[in-house]
Amino acid sequence: MTLATRAPRRALLAAAAALPFPARLAAQGAWPTKPVRLVVPYGAGNLADHVARVLADDLSQRWGQRVVADNQPGAGGAIGVAQIARAAPDGYTLGLVAMAALVITPHMTRAPYDPLRDLTPAAGVTVASGTLTLRTELGLRSLPDFVAAARARPYYSAGNGTVPHLNMEILRRGLDFPAQHVPYRTSAAGLADLLAGRVQATMDSFNVVLPAIRAGGLSAVVATPRTRLPELPEVPSIAEVAPQVDFAHAWQAVFGPAGLPAEIVARVAADTRAALARPDFAARLPAGAGLFDLGPEALAARMRTDHARFGALVAELGLSAA
Repeated sequence: MTLATRAPRRALLAAAAALPFPARLAAQGAWPTKPVRLVVPYGAGNLADHVARVLADDLSQRWGQRVVADNQPGAGGAIGVAQIARAAPDGYTLGLVAMAALVITPHMTRAPYDPLRDLTPAAGVTVASGTLTLRTELGLRSLPDFVAAARARPYYSAGNGTVPHLNMEILRRGLDFPAQHVPYRTSAAGLADLLAGRVQATMDSFNVVLPAIRAGGLSAVVATPRTRLPELPEVPSIAEVAPQVDFAHAWQAVFGPAGLPAEIVARVAADTRAALARPDFAARLPAGAGLFDLGPEALAARMRTDHARFGALVAELGLSAA
């Protein structure tokens, strides 16, 4: 290379370096040019983990690069979310995060991130349903039956501040009945005690309780969505029997670190929406998981609304991670 050719090359490199990051990204080639890490802040087998792997398969095909689901469990999702928040905003670290780690956990403990400041909302993916589920031998066949017979019946959740816990509190407050919360470390432990008769009810996720419902040991009396669940069409939705009750809806969505370039956010949003539109995408999801098709702006607004709402509820209940 001669001095005459080096000068223009140096000038081009200097000009590219002076460009804002999104423009430099475009000058360097279309994103992504290498594998993308999709952090899943939960253990393998979790509903969000299942959703992440379905999404990763689809996006890998669309992007021509591997999208690798990377489980980083711990602290109710806070460990994995912190990794997303600390990542370089280059599009090569994204995350599939459930709403509790963003709008509930930060109000209960000193999370190492601010969800409203340290993350970039990109795309809604799914929302998980729950049911008010009772031991079948209780003989209670409807929500009014349960409320009338509640008498401080104990119910389980997988811990303080989980969506099932808050949903039973929302139901209890909305319909004014007594209930005794029994927190467990896991849904599996609580479900075992429900089947054994040590507790009487739960608002756990539909995919957790469905096998026992189908086996006859448990009965669902109301579903948390505003429409009936296709898997249990005979079970009324909350909108049919108590429309004043506004449950928490456990959504899962894609986020990147703060400062993620608008071009990448738009690409993730558009390709996630295209994935959700495929009929086989919904067919691969766990039972009770519906589509949550929100773009970046709508997802950001939903996160702000839920952050304020559940922050107030956590404060009213006096909850903490301990």
